[in-house]
Amino acid sequence: MTAAGTERLPITVAGCLLIALGLALAAPVSIALARARWTRRAPGWSLLLWQAVCLAAGFSVVAGLALLAVEPAGYTLVGAGLHWWSSLLAGELSAWRAACGLLSLAITVVLLASLTRTAWRTVSRRRLHRQMVDLLSRPITARVPLGAGCQVRLMDHRSAVAYTLPGLHARLVVSTGLVDLLTAAELTAVVEHERAHLRARHDILIMPFQSWVAAFGRVRGVREAGRSVGELTEMLADDVAAARSAPDVLASALARVALEGRCGAVGASAWSVATPTTCITDRVRRLRHPDPLPSVARTVIVVVAAALLAVPPTVLTLTW
Repeated sequence: MTAAGTERLPITVAGCLLIALGLALAAPVSIALARARWTRRAPGWSLLLWQAVCLAAGFSVVAGLALLAVEPAGYTLVGAGLHWWSSLLAGELSAWRAACGLLSLAITVVLLASLTRTAWRTVSRRRLHRQMVDLLSRPITARVPLGAGCQVRLMDHRSAVAYTLPGLHARLVVSTGLVDLLTAAELTAVVEHERAHLRARHDILIMPFQSWVAAFGRVRGVREAGRSVGELTEMLADDVAAARSAPDVLASALARVALEGRCGAVGASAWSVATPTTCITDRVRRLRHPDPLPSVARTVIVVVAAALLAVPPTVLTLTW
């Protein structure tokens, strides 16, 4: 085997391993994680793991294709990229290396463009929604605690609805149907749930997953990731609200809305205007019978998340 062949073998193997890791994380691993029941026992830590899985999946595929496309030997990272471009324009690249490089670039552009488009559309729609809410609702002056820096608005509608419009001019919207349905304590618990969304800016947390689904939603694992992250975010807000009010009170509010059947949504943010009945059932069950993960399990989640994020850059460093 020639020296050049000896050098290329580790690069090819590393590139293929990274691509295989990325595809595994995007499909079978994501599907298995979305079906796992233990994630509901620690929604915050599970969301951390979801972020690591999705970031590692995208980075691994892009980095693996880049390794197959460029020739690192004798070049820095930037130098190898510039050499690839010059070789491509000069027509000196093999079809295989050209295809890998262009595919890596295309995936990167699609992901960044999707994230930008999702952010732009979210902000634009939220602004229009806020204007509509201000026109069709009125501020609440009783029964519901006002949150600092956030207007609580009452919408005249028979459906039992509560959701948030985050941003610089945040709104927390509840319907007259919800106010009439719930007791004062239950209504306070629901408002605490929505305020938890606003304080933690869960809309920013789920935005990358929205763009991920928009770009590659045909991949089943990607769809499962988006659904699971949405449910876990609601459960995370439930935990905050339960700590500030009482778990049984919030569970009672969720159950009342689900049993009333008014096509309502308690704990739905502006990015999720309806909460599936199955999700509400899981939320009520975990509030009634909390079973948090032990500290050892939470530590394992952090270690696994850190390891997933470390694999792509480590492989690149060792290969380069």
